[in-house]
Amino acid sequence: MQDMAPRNDRSIRNIPVPANHRRSAPTHDREEAYITPRRRRSRRWLWITLGVVTVSVLGGLLLSTVFAGANVVVYPRTASIETPVSLTAQPNAQSGLGYITMTISRSSTTTVPASGTQKVSRAASGIITIYNSYGVSSQRLITNTRFEAPDGKIYRVHDPVVVPGATKKADGTLNPGTISVSVFADSPGAEYNRSATRFTIPGFKGDPRYNAFYAETQAISGGFVGTEPAVAGADLARAHTELEQSLRAALESGISSQLPEGFVLIGSTLSLTFSDISQSAGTGNTATLAQTATGITAILRLTDLAAAVAQKQIDSYNGEAVGFADPSTLSIAAASTTKPVGPLDLVLSGSPTLEWQFDPAAVKAALVGKPKSSLEGIIESFKPAIASAEAKASPFWQGNFPGDAEKISVTIGQRQ
Repeated sequence: MQDMAPRNDRSIRNIPVPANHRRSAPTHDREEAYITPRRRRSRRWLWITLGVVTVSVLGGLLLSTVFAGANVVVYPRTASIETPVSLTAQPNAQSGLGYITMTISRSSTTTVPASGTQKVSRAASGIITIYNSYGVSSQRLITNTRFEAPDGKIYRVHDPVVVPGATKKADGTLNPGTISVSVFADSPGAEYNRSATRFTIPGFKGDPRYNAFYAETQAISGGFVGTEPAVAGADLARAHTELEQSLRAALESGISSQLPEGFVLIGSTLSLTFSDISQSAGTGNTATLAQTATGITAILRLTDLAAAVAQKQIDSYNGEAVGFADPSTLSIAAASTTKPVGPLDLVLSGSPTLEWQFDPAAVKAALVGKPKSSLEGIIESFKPAIASAEAKASPFWQGNFPGDAEKISVTIGQRQ
């Protein structure tokens, strides 16, 4: 039984463990080995946070710089006008209300029946525009005043003519006064027919006016000596009426379409001059009739008209620049039908509203880089032209107007 006794060297406490399987005793560095990674992670998150904040700040600055802008809505001072308003306009006015003239020409043709032939001896005729660049005083030309072409041929007016004086511009130079009239060749014949030509006035030779007065034409026609198709009197009269009606409509349309920007037509001042009808053989048993007409009318600069109206109706008006909010709401005409010569008595009608003028560029320059809170004070310096203004800046947190005037827009608002 002794052989069965347990052996103490087989106890679990006594089982030998190979050297390579034995665990090392814990050391004091173990705790430090776990702390070091936590500190590295904390620093990494710190840098990430700082980066995000930096990018956000830089992005905000970029937005403020690149996308910065301001829209300023300006409400000009306005005043309603009681109509009708009576005014007087002078030609070539150096002060007060003045008008200028506008001239255009049109030609038209028609075909009429013809039967047989007739012998004719007809002088050429046409319309010339006479220019006065000599001075601001008008010049009277007597009946049969001569106009000489470069080839020496002479054309005459059959009625007295008063050529308006020149208009003095702001720089002191003269804008010639003009008038359109009919002229007739001194002798019959086709050799007096001509295209665009400039004429002198022989009566002014040896006088300073010789170079300052001249005339121009687009065409002179109708001169003929010989046999041409015969046109019945009734057909000729009917064609004459049709041509004049066609030319009148063409001139009225042309004047309206060619009106310079910033001007208004003075109604009842359109003066028409018709040339004699010229005749030529048509195809078959027909004749071709042609006629030229020139229209001259008075026109006003809208700002000059607005200033004259303000001077008459607004007690506090002190010569500021004014215009009309909507020129289409007004009408200006001569008190009675008249030629555009000398003083014109005018009547303004409609429902116009005066609107004071301001310089948008000056408003922008005054706002550049300024705090938004200073808008009211800055606009105050533009009175009486500007009644009030509103501004919106972007980004919304921007406290100042942009430092670049190009990033400030100025628009005119309309009060409802």
